[in-house]
Amino acid sequence: MQTITSQDAARRGKREPLWTLFRVVFGLSALSWGGLALMAQLENHYVEREGRLSRVAFSDLIALAWMVPGPVGCNVAVQLGHTLRGRAGAWVAGVASVLPFFTLMTLFAIFYRTPLVRAAASQTLLNHFSVVLATLIAITWYKQTRALVQGKLEWVAAVLGSIALFYAHSPIAYVVMLGAAFGTGWLTSPERDSRIVVSFARGDWQVLTVLCAFLVLFVLPLPHRYELALLWPRLAGAGMTLFGGGFSALPVLKTLFVTPAIGISDNDFTLAFSLSPLSPGPLLNVVPFFGYLVDGWVGALIATLALFVPSGCLVVLAQRHLHELKANPRFEHGMRILRAVTTAFLAVAVLRIAGRVPFNPVYLITALFSSICFARLKTPVYLVYGTVAAVCGLWFAYGASF
Repeated sequence: MQTITSQDAARRGKREPLWTLFRVVFGLSALSWGGLALMAQLENHYVEREGRLSRVAFSDLIALAWMVPGPVGCNVAVQLGHTLRGRAGAWVAGVASVLPFFTLMTLFAIFYRTPLVRAAASQTLLNHFSVVLATLIAITWYKQTRALVQGKLEWVAAVLGSIALFYAHSPIAYVVMLGAAFGTGWLTSPERDSRIVVSFARGDWQVLTVLCAFLVLFVLPLPHRYELALLWPRLAGAGMTLFGGGFSALPVLKTLFVTPAIGISDNDFTLAFSLSPLSPGPLLNVVPFFGYLVDGWVGALIATLALFVPSGCLVVLAQRHLHELKANPRFEHGMRILRAVTTAFLAVAVLRIAGRVPFNPVYLITALFSSICFARLKTPVYLVYGTVAAVCGLWFAYGASF
């Protein structure tokens, strides 16, 4: 059980300055390759180093981020900002989490046909970066399971969730799995007589109405002449279908952007996803790239806002009512099982990333190096990535002569 000292309690009661919040989240986002890596770094800073949140409280943010659509890492950052500084903190943390990859992917869109970018996107370097990411996620998974998966029911839920998630082929499977986990915890709770009363304010209903309108606009078939004019509202609606992180985004975004009316070719689309691991941020960092190809800097900005703002609003709305619901013992028991199941996302992410990397002893060396740096030496993530990139660069430059 985690021991809370008086110093920890004082830190948790202190307001986080907005500039400090922006600076920390921006710096961590700029050094996080993948949304899961951002979650791991946010947990390391605000839970382990600063003690601003307990591990259970942070795991609630993660569980809720998986339950709502959109980029999971950015959803956690928005919730963290809301927890520390309210609505202003949510906006500041959200902008800080998006700004690094927005800038870099927009620059990629400007220069993506140049030989420099083509060389930087070599498959070997991407494989090494994938190994580093898988190692970081694996260590995070180990920490999460030790803290959250303790009882028999939690272990059963975590194992079954991992198996179900491994064979899932539809984004809706994420929602069904999480809903089943929460429902199991709700039904097996020792408390059976408690009731939940949730009331939505007028502003909450307005937000939900707008989000539903975006979703309907995305689902309805449109004549080709309206595809470009309504691209950004439809992109906002598409974001409402992206459960489970960026891996579910590829077919949805392809439906929107790879059409004669929009003008992005299949090669451009594939190249964007191949470049995305070189940039910080989740796999959804490709959205500014597509936006720039459609309408320059303005398109990159509008595309980013269209995809990330609706999910941020939704996760803040859900978090506000989450605090009301946690007082209910049946709801809290459901959240316990739900938190255990979210560890399956980390385990399956490691398996899928590792499965895409060719079996080669040199990648095992990278995995061992990353494990020692993260688990034993507590090396910052950017130093590990920088070292791996430098070694790969030296090998590309001089390896052929040995």
